[in-house]
Amino acid sequence: MGLFSRFRDNLRELLASLAPEVRLAWKWDMLTALLAGIYQGCIWTFVMRVARADLKATGEHIAWIAAAPALGYLFATVWARQMEGREKMPFVFWTWLAARGMFLFAPLIASRNHFVAMVCFTPLIFSVSTPAYTAIMKEIYPERQRGRLMSSVRIVMNGFTLGFALLMGALMDAGFDYRYAFCFGGFFGAMSAWTFSRIRIPPVAEIGETRSSVREFYSGTLNILVRNPGYRWFSASVFVSGFGNIIAATLYPIYQVDRFHVSNTDVAALNNTQALCTMIGFFFWGGFLDRRGPLVAVLFALAANLLVPIMYAGAWGMSALFIASGLTGLAMAGVDLAYLNAILLFAEPGRVAQYQALHSSFFGIRGSIAPHFAIPLVHALGYQNTFLIAFGIMVGGVLLQLISLRDYRRGLAGEST
Repeated sequence: MGLFSRFRDNLRELLASLAPEVRLAWKWDMLTALLAGIYQGCIWTFVMRVARADLKATGEHIAWIAAAPALGYLFATVWARQMEGREKMPFVFWTWLAARGMFLFAPLIASRNHFVAMVCFTPLIFSVSTPAYTAIMKEIYPERQRGRLMSSVRIVMNGFTLGFALLMGALMDAGFDYRYAFCFGGFFGAMSAWTFSRIRIPPVAEIGETRSSVREFYSGTLNILVRNPGYRWFSASVFVSGFGNIIAATLYPIYQVDRFHVSNTDVAALNNTQALCTMIGFFFWGGFLDRRGPLVAVLFALAANLLVPIMYAGAWGMSALFIASGLTGLAMAGVDLAYLNAILLFAEPGRVAQYQALHSSFFGIRGSIAPHFAIPLVHALGYQNTFLIAFGIMVGGVLLQLISLRDYRRGLAGEST
């Protein structure tokens, strides 16, 4: 309670110091997070478990479901180019409405293939919004308070994810059809698109943003890696660490079902453990990020995430899975905040969407490939050895992040001399 009380008091003080328009944007963002939490808790908590345990999805099906969120990001530079010089909000509103609202049609699912198609197609659409969302976060929140404001929003989202996952898990184990659970969540997901669209972006955000030629845009985006060494190493760190993490994460739900025969209630409990620890993590990471900077936050978050594949490699029972879920929540809270803020740290004025597009494109590449490494590896080497291989890859990502931090600090020292 002491941690919560301090966070609440600090948040009240922070909100009182904000301009009215920033405070209003935060309130709409908070309501959006509440609705998105219901959507997440009712649907994405159970996607993998329903696929594997109820619909008997194969390892290849699971790999495609795991890869789907990344496939759309392969086209991130295309989306960033399309929104250059244009209002960003419509890109978020329409893609969120289509992607999250698609689950309103979940009662029409009639086969395993229908299910896999829906849960794969939804994140493809959602990915269109990412560069625009990042640009909006830069405009509506002051840099020095962004970490704490975003962490408070994420805490609410995870709190509602936790509550509705627990409720829906119990209902589904009692016989409630997953299709109607997903439809219920889809309604709130669609509503979250509308509430986010109520945020008013400062008019100055679009002033002076010109639309370059296609060639200039793509060459300028790729040239970021040449002219910005800190961002180059940051991208390499995220790619390598993320590649190992996705290999392991693809196997976690399969391992849970195949070895421990988890129920919907078990899955909800594991996800609620993760959500609770994510909330606790946001209490910590928001202030840590504002004090120490996003690159240090990335380093510590990636280091914390190293423990998760180790826990699965030595899993002795369900208690090990609960510990791993808690560690995942703590680490992912830091990653969630730190990645976005690191992009904003490196990005030159007017190029936020390009930096986010480059970051998302790399996620698309590793996220599309890594799950398809996971299944052959586990067939050849077994779960434990595959988890250890993933751990080794993730260690390489942490070492690359140290180089990114070093180069960024050298750049600051050079500017001050």
